[in-house]
Amino acid sequence: MTRLVVVILVVALAHAFGAQAPLPRPVPIAEARAELRGPISRADIMIAALQDALLRELNHALEKGGPASAIDACHIDVTAAAQRLGRTQGIAAGWTSDRLRNPTNIPQAWAAATIKQHAGRRARDVEGFAVDLGEHVGVLRPIEERRMCTGCHGPEAQVGSAVRSVLTERYPADRALGFQTGEIRGWFWVEMPKILR
Repeated sequence: MTRLVVVILVVALAHAFGAQAPLPRPVPIAEARAELRGPISRADIMIAALQDALLRELNHALEKGGPASAIDACHIDVTAAAQRLGRTQGIAAGWTSDRLRNPTNIPQAWAAATIKQHAGRRARDVEGFAVDLGEHVGVLRPIEERRMCTGCHGPEAQVGSAVRSVLTERYPADRALGFQTGEIRGWFWVEMPKILR
């Protein structure tokens, strides 16, 4: 066979089996190119809004019914807010982790390796990451395990029986336990359009 025929066969086989170009690699936000700074700033505003909404709902739920009722606040209220914002602006947003509670929160493909690489690190030691996705910029910011989260995400001995019961019923494959205060418990992620509609 000639080299040309071999090259054509390799290209055809790669195409047939769905070979994809490698995903772009996230870089620390401090190292992001200047033209990505605007979308990164808008993504950070979205992350701050999501975090604020989450903390507000969690505090309200904890005061009202303790950790067992806070589980609803984490899942329903903030997820709905992210989806609402995304529909109106063409923005995708949410949160994820290397140890999922809700299996629908799997990491975005562009973020998965970075999330895995930083599992177990202290949140204060990780600023966040950005990646150029073409028409969008992907942004990851760590979520720190706080004392208020221990009742649902801390060491299993600190998770009460009422919370364990709700988690077992609702999330039978739950892996979001055993986090230490200050550790990265998860990540907020945003895919922000470079140019807003």
